[in-house]
Amino acid sequence: MVIKVSTARSFEPEVIRAFRFLVTEHALIGPSSPGPTQVCYVGPEVAYTITYDPAGHTVTTNVARDVGPVRLTAELPALVVSAALGHPATVPCTARTPLEMRAAILTQAHYVRRLQPYLTPLNVLPLMRAAHARSG
Repeated sequence: MVIKVSTARSFEPEVIRAFRFLVTEHALIGPSSPGPTQVCYVGPEVAYTITYDPAGHTVTTNVARDVGPVRLTAELPALVVSAALGHPATVPCTARTPLEMRAAILTQAHYVRRLQPYLTPLNVLPLMRAAHARSG
């Protein structure tokens, strides 16, 4: 007997498991789910949004950081490059199967953990600029 696990149904539990450290180690609030394909973690000056695109079969993580009165948002692969943590190709986004989804989520969580120390008030503006962050 083969049990087929839905990629969409496995998204939220996988994200909650992988990104739990944001709550336990960094005191962020979450997870919250504005919809079935998005999970968010929020802190006083930072927010992480992990999104599953069922049409494109991708998982992406966006990082939003308040810099003064402006909120800057950048994609995780660009931040990984800006912080000299790796090449964007080392941050997988493909999620055609539950296994690919798990690998993408775990790797993205790994890079979020490594990126966390770089999001200090001193470093965040140059880091976000180098990652071509959007304001808003």
